Amino acid sequence: MFSAAYEMLGGDKRKAQSVIDSLKIIRQGLPVEMLDRGMLTLGLTKTDYAKIIGVNLRTLQQKMKKPNATLSPTASEHALMLADMVKEADEYFGDRDATLRWLNKPSLVFENETPLSLCDTKTGIILVTEEINKLTYGYTA
Repeated sequence: MFSAAYEMLGGDKRKAQSVIDSLKIIRQGLPVEMLDRGMLTLGLTKTDYAKIIGVNLRTLQQKMKKPNATLSPTASEHALMLADMVKEADEYFGDRDATLRWLNKPSLVFENETPLSLCDTKTGIILVTEEINKLTYGYTA
């Protein structure tokens, strides 16, 4: 389910081939060091990335000092959904720079909010992903 997203964050995509594999990864929690890849993927600071996946920055900084620290299942799922959304956008726009421009540009579809600003909730990620799918399949206004 999240094999490409897991790979984008630095994991071995062979470990996330099925929905059950993805659930196991989410329940175990992503390794904290995967955050660096997530930040780079979206061109965000650690503070902004932590905020968007719903992790307290201070808690995150403490976890980063511990070996083998993991994110909560909720934050792990959020990070994987974000990476999956970026993968979809990359496929449509053709490259990461174009994806990041689109994610950071206010859109009438989202009432002049940026797509990325909606991604602090799973519902927002789903909404943005649906819009990417509409663009992909030609459902533009």
